[in-house]
Amino acid sequence: MVSSNLPYFSIVIPIYNEEKYLRDSLQSVVDQHFDDFEVLMVNDGSQDNSANICKDFIKIDHRFKLIEQKNRGLSGARNTGIRHAKGKFIAFLDSDDLWHPDKLKAHYYLHQLHPRISMSYSQSELINMDNTLINLQQQPKITNITISDIYCRNPIGNGSSAVIKHTILKKIGFHNEKSHQDLQFFDESLIQSEDVECWIRLYTQTHLNVEGLAFPLTMYRVNNQGLSSGYKKQLQNWFEMTEKIHNYNPELVKLYKNKALAYQFRYISRWAIIKKQKQESIYYITQALRTHPKMMIEEPIRTIITLGSSILLITLPKKTFKWLFIFVQQKLGRYLQRQSH
Repeated sequence: MVSSNLPYFSIVIPIYNEEKYLRDSLQSVVDQHFDDFEVLMVNDGSQDNSANICKDFIKIDHRFKLIEQKNRGLSGARNTGIRHAKGKFIAFLDSDDLWHPDKLKAHYYLHQLHPRISMSYSQSELINMDNTLINLQQQPKITNITISDIYCRNPIGNGSSAVIKHTILKKIGFHNEKSHQDLQFFDESLIQSEDVECWIRLYTQTHLNVEGLAFPLTMYRVNNQGLSSGYKKQLQNWFEMTEKIHNYNPELVKLYKNKALAYQFRYISRWAIIKKQKQESIYYITQALRTHPKMMIEEPIRTIITLGSSILLITLPKKTFKWLFIFVQQKLGRYLQRQSH
């Protein structure tokens, strides 16, 4: 579609033991209605059949490339993909998520029409473990994105949504002699929140211009066994991220730490509700309100519903709560997902 010796998009896909979902994920790339791309599949030391699945795609499509490395985690795999990328823009896709067929095409036209935009993202639909839509969307703010938006609310939403201009991303590369000699873009010392830290570092160092697409072009998989299963660990990683941000943007942390932490607490409370963990759900929404009471004014409906759901989870019989939860999800789910946390 685009005449150039180099691909327009480099799609970086970190892979670690995802044989169950990988084929569907890669096929969603093949099915794109925009064909000027390369696919960098970074096998991060998988012990399952993931590498062979990648090789199947290489046999039928020359745009697919497999990079093998010892396990270095999600950030380490993304960094390797970025270092090998040749495209004008880099797009990220986690190996258990899916893309809408118009994902790349929509980003292409956005960046062609608005060259000032150096990073874009899309809204996302949530799918469960068998690829079924669960009537929930991430519908974040998509215009006039500020650095405080990224810190407090992360409108980008998930690791399969972002598209970034290659030259901009290259500007924030750094070396960490304690880990290895290779250039890093995502901080490999962070286990979680590494994407938010990267976006904030981009914004701080390059005056990032960000805009979203008002269409659900990413299908983000909700894995109850993975994300949010260890709330204390998740918070610990968030504080580690904030400490790193403080090193290069102390003013941001000074002004917005409490607000960002409160929304993180509320996000965890909502996950605890989904997982029917009573004590955690009420504890974290209470902590959110204590940390940043203005949350009740800034987002009253979502905050009240989270608080109310936590209380009902404790007081109602399990069957009654389950029926009510499903009803609210079906009727209000899309509205309640208008922010990322």
